[in-house]
Amino acid sequence: MRKNLNKNEVKKKDQVARISISLSPTLLDQFDKSMNNAGFSDRSKAIQKALYEFINNNEWEQKEVQEGAGALVVLYDNHLFGNDRESIKSQHEYNDIIVTTTHLHLDHDNCLETIILRGKIRRMKSFMKVISENRGIKSIKMHYVGIK
Repeated sequence: MRKNLNKNEVKKKDQVARISISLSPTLLDQFDKSMNNAGFSDRSKAIQKALYEFINNNEWEQKEVQEGAGALVVLYDNHLFGNDRESIKSQHEYNDIIVTTTHLHLDHDNCLETIILRGKIRRMKSFMKVISENRGIKSIKMHYVGIK
């Protein structure tokens, strides 16, 4: 059953906000190339997708979101990181939020680890902090989705 909207509700629903941003020519060129590679035909749609991704990745900073799920992606130098002891020890301490992990040897020195998490946001933040304090981390990113 479709709800009948009055004129003001329809007008508000169909409105868009127009914004203006300043970018360096180099950044705009890089964005346009990435946008085309991703299959977008116009900047507005690509920027909207980027904004939604930004919101999802930062939503976990909001205090009203208490639980969620996410993937912690860690790239590190295996010789510096001490994966055999510190990472595994940390993972055992946080086994209440860890669903699964994957470990990929990229080359002799570099490993990529993805740790799937689900649970209390505060606990996930604490785990990310513990992992990020290890030596040898080249990149660490949390891809987060709020549940409640």
